[in-house]
Amino acid sequence: MGAVFVSLKGGDIFKNTPGSHLIKVPKIDNILGKSGLALYTQVSVQLAETLQYFLTFDDVIKFIHFGKGLGNITAEGILFSDCTGDIPGLPQFFQAFSGLRGKKETISVGDTAFTVVISSASITAIGEPDTMAYFQAVFSIVDHQL
Repeated sequence: MGAVFVSLKGGDIFKNTPGSHLIKVPKIDNILGKSGLALYTQVSVQLAETLQYFLTFDDVIKFIHFGKGLGNITAEGILFSDCTGDIPGLPQFFQAFSGLRGKKETISVGDTAFTVVISSASITAIGEPDTMAYFQAVFSIVDHQL
């Protein structure tokens, strides 16, 4: 059976303290650390462009570029359990989702800021090797300066 030891002081499995991460997400960042026993495990950014294609009779594909398209940022992480087997970050995650619904927010990935709206969130609770929940928050990118 595997074991996970997280100190929340740095130097553990992610080599950083909670809060000094690559991504900054309003409201979800409040879950990280000792209060929510949570941390980010990965982030992905998908940028899109708005294009219209024209297929011609002479096998040439022409296009018109209209500009920025709708992209996505996906933030994933783990909500750990406490000594009683509860997952203290679970209600905090639901509160964060509720606070983000329908509002434009700014997310930073590295030094780049994106204007986003939350589009979905998910929780997957597991019991082995220890009680924990994986979380995922998906944001639609509605503006950026790239």
